[in-house]
Amino acid sequence: MNIEIYPLEKVVIDGISIYLGMKQSAVENAIGKGQLVGNRYYYYNAEMAIDYNDNKTIEFIEFLGGIDGKIQPIIYGEYVFKTKADDLYGILREKNNGKICDLENGYSYSFLNICVGIYRSSIPQNVQEMIVEAAENGTPMEASEIEYEMKQANFWATIGIGVEGYYD
Repeated sequence: MNIEIYPLEKVVIDGISIYLGMKQSAVENAIGKGQLVGNRYYYYNAEMAIDYNDNKTIEFIEFLGGIDGKIQPIIYGEYVFKTKADDLYGILREKNNGKICDLENGYSYSFLNICVGIYRSSIPQNVQEMIVEAAENGTPMEASEIEYEMKQANFWATIGIGVEGYYD
């Protein structure tokens, strides 16, 4: 599945454009009905979610599969989940060219000018602290555990795009 993300505009899924502001009925005609959970509609084995506003138009699209997911979206020519977290952050910062919300200390960022948000469940500093703490407690982490935790810290788990002003 080929997916390209165009901030403030659309996502293209195997040649089918899903636009921010698009009516829910048009989305369903294009890619089918999503599974409603809470206020979100999930598609493609819950690796993509769409939030609609009160007018039933798209206000937010999110990809949730991370590096191990089947869906590997591209933004600005880069694979979102396969690009190192710091590298993708740098690309998004450059394209945003303005204020970035970073209230979660490296776990997530919202790029306000391009209405893109990224999230990860861990940061490298936390993994280093986990390794030291485990060793101090006499239960050192195994190499496979460290590898897993570092992968979660060094790559983004989700990316979302919203309508203009979504993150304000």
